[in-house]
Amino acid sequence: MRNYIKALKPSELITAIHVIAVLVGVPLVVHDAYYDIGVTKYYYYCGAAALLIPALFIGLINKPSVKGFVKTLSTAEKALLVYWAVSALSTLFSPYRFESFWGNEGRFTGLFLMSIYVLAYFTITRYYKPHPFFIYACLLAGTVVFMLGITDFFNLNLFHFKDEILAEHAPIFMSTMGNINFYSGYGAIILGLTAGLYATWGKKGGAAAFFLILTLSFTGLLVGNSDNAYLSFAVVVGFLPLCLFRTRKGIRRYLMLVSSLLLALTMVKFCDIRFADIVLPPDGLRRVIDGWDNFLYVCLAFWILTAAVYIMDYRNQKQEGCVAERIRIIWGIFLVLAALAVMAVLIDANLLGHADRYGSVKNYVVFNNDWGTHRGYVWRKAVENYMKFPFLQKLLGHGPDTYGIISMLNDVHESAGLYGELFDSVHNEYLQFFVTIGPVGTIAYIVFLALSIRDMLMDHLNPFTVGTAFAILCYSAQAVVSINQPSTTCIMWTVLALGIAECRKAPQKEEKDSHE
Repeated sequence: MRNYIKALKPSELITAIHVIAVLVGVPLVVHDAYYDIGVTKYYYYCGAAALLIPALFIGLINKPSVKGFVKTLSTAEKALLVYWAVSALSTLFSPYRFESFWGNEGRFTGLFLMSIYVLAYFTITRYYKPHPFFIYACLLAGTVVFMLGITDFFNLNLFHFKDEILAEHAPIFMSTMGNINFYSGYGAIILGLTAGLYATWGKKGGAAAFFLILTLSFTGLLVGNSDNAYLSFAVVVGFLPLCLFRTRKGIRRYLMLVSSLLLALTMVKFCDIRFADIVLPPDGLRRVIDGWDNFLYVCLAFWILTAAVYIMDYRNQKQEGCVAERIRIIWGIFLVLAALAVMAVLIDANLLGHADRYGSVKNYVVFNNDWGTHRGYVWRKAVENYMKFPFLQKLLGHGPDTYGIISMLNDVHESAGLYGELFDSVHNEYLQFFVTIGPVGTIAYIVFLALSIRDMLMDHLNPFTVGTAFAILCYSAQAVVSINQPSTTCIMWTVLALGIAECRKAPQKEEKDSHE
């Protein structure tokens, strides 16, 4: 590490300090317990971003070529610039320009913070010199957050953050992240990163360490009591095989990953039953799993299967053997069939009126106003409000992070009467963007994420690019039911930039080797 630091140029050193400040500082910084936790993390991130100003200044002194910069842009980065440009236009033509710029009537995700994300992305991808230390530091911070979350699960209240919170509200706050959905969103990034690293890591010692962090990640997310976490579980369980089912080692690692999840579920279920008077009461899907009497046997059976595969491979000396391409094709077909099955269930429950068939999961498959803790209502109102916009606002949106204003002007009496609250967010990152920056900006954002993930997964043998890709995938899955806000989103942008910087390193190394 000392030689790494010595070799850094000033701009690279400044960028490295920023990366550490974000990945370690943002998840752990707290000022006044949960009272101002979102504001504290927002201002902290802005301060960390200010560290990049000298790096940008140094870059400008060197008189960079605009043509050279444009030439290096990937397709994903061109989509990112479209996303930012549309957001700027949306702010310019918004009836609430001040609020659109600062995001002060929402979750601070106005044009100002969006611009910081974009500038930080380009600075990191151009000036960050990849080193495993930064990924390890990110995982260490995540480990601390999860361990504190587990202490909250046991109601230990170590730092007395919940002393002045009403008892009925205490379960919705967790660790140093605040709201359980923000905790779950951050946990999704750590889970995806750890799962990708464990699944593709070469050395056994490192893989063992990542397996322990992986099990902690599953456990930490489960005790958070947010159903959003299960979307991240579905991502790693469903899509990692497309990377792993190339070798027998990949298959073994996948079996261990699923065994880790089942072990975490079993441990949490045991605590829910054995220490029911101590731990936070189960809710949502965790309560459904707690009611499954034979779940322990499922866990044991899968561990026995995993052990059997390991023993068979080692006895037959097939630890590193390749597997046929058709295995991944079959898994891809399985995923398509699973998606079709989910669609069939949703149609059956909602359009054909057979909701009662689905018992304990009825509330998850029937879409109405109360679905997802009133997300059904908010999503419906968001679409209704959008349809009332004039043409220009339908194209460019109402202005970044101004949904709270829309809701206040149009829905406050209805929402207060129904649920006793005002919804300042759509609780769906993509739908919120659709309403606030329009369809073009939203599509550009989704294209940027999708192509970035694709670029990272192109090097499926690099654990760091696979890990960062799955971190973004897990975050993106939860974004369907969650909020874009600085407590977690700034970490997503930083991890994404690290992954792209790792991708950019490979061609540069190949070009250097070709000249030697």
